[in-house]
Amino acid sequence: MDILIAEDARDQRLLLSTFIRKLGHTAHEAEDGREALTCLEKNPQIRVVISDWMMPEMDGIELCKAIRDQDLGHYVYFILLTGNQDHDAVVQGMSIGADDFLHKPVNFRELEARLKAGLRIIELERKLEERNEELAKAFETIKKDLESAANTQAELLVQPTTIDSVSFDWFFKPSKIIGGDMFGYFALSDEHVAFYQLDVAGHGIPSALFSFTLNNLMGDTSSKTSLLREETVDAPYYRILEPHEVVSRLNDRFQTSVESMLYFTMVYGVIHTPTGKVTISHAGHPPAMWMRPATSDAHFVEGGGVPVGMIPGMAYDSQQMQLSPGDRLFLYSDGIIECENSQGEMFGKNKLKNLLKESQTLPMKDMIEVIQNQIEVWQGNDQFEDDVTYLVVEWKP
Repeated sequence: MDILIAEDARDQRLLLSTFIRKLGHTAHEAEDGREALTCLEKNPQIRVVISDWMMPEMDGIELCKAIRDQDLGHYVYFILLTGNQDHDAVVQGMSIGADDFLHKPVNFRELEARLKAGLRIIELERKLEERNEELAKAFETIKKDLESAANTQAELLVQPTTIDSVSFDWFFKPSKIIGGDMFGYFALSDEHVAFYQLDVAGHGIPSALFSFTLNNLMGDTSSKTSLLREETVDAPYYRILEPHEVVSRLNDRFQTSVESMLYFTMVYGVIHTPTGKVTISHAGHPPAMWMRPATSDAHFVEGGGVPVGMIPGMAYDSQQMQLSPGDRLFLYSDGIIECENSQGEMFGKNKLKNLLKESQTLPMKDMIEVIQNQIEVWQGNDQFEDDVTYLVVEWKP
């Protein structure tokens, strides 16, 4: 072990150096604190400093503080030599980072015991550094995996588009690298377009993985395996299930456990594209907003139901509405309405409703930008405690 002795008295320094070498260590010498710092810079392998308290240029207290203020990349065990018997002096030394004390004249058997204790601590520090390095590498691997998962999640999000006479646009921002929110839209038949939004409880990897699974299920429109359609004996040989039937099937399929608690809220709807008739079902999800720009009206489509996966055998309801050309539906996760300002006040449904009424005549992309800007102004930044997602649906035949 490399040990630095900082002592202005030459005879004391030589005695200490000789004893250190007899113990099998490498001794380095410095006449004062400044020379000791230079020695540390030139010899990064030094792990122990034995320093006199009273020295010219820079004393032992100043040397200890300077070492603690530097980032040496490893821990240096510091033993302070002092002839001062005052307990306040000991407290002062400990408070600035000294690890141990030896009183002058030095008892070499005591010094040997103190060095052994110091070496044990240094060894523990070395092992801790190694484990921290391993953890840092593992964290970097996890981070890269999460970023890869986030890219996969982003690829799962369908692009804003128009299907028949129904247009879709959206905003998605997870609170972590990946999130538990998910949404989608697709054609169920030549005259029906489905859309959904869901919010898995919790945040992070378990919620995101579950949302991936749900996304795959919701996008399956095969009559043989789909939760959204079932085969019939008559043409067109399938039946589109009512939204409340779909939600009930999901609830029967995914029952949470106390260990996982991976239930989810959702809203699922189907639009009959020739007529604009919408059937929609909620399962513990914030109520969708129905915007009617022609009449400057906007109101919530109130729906009930508990989150999917919480209680087995639940029955869900569907609500129906007749859209007029240009009407929109706004689906959102609770990350918007639960967003808090600096006073801890939530944004709430009423502020959201007023904001949507004011912006509903704008093009969908502009409306989304206005909403997001207002949410960020309300919160004071663009980092959210919960996933923030919303989906805009417009029927315009």
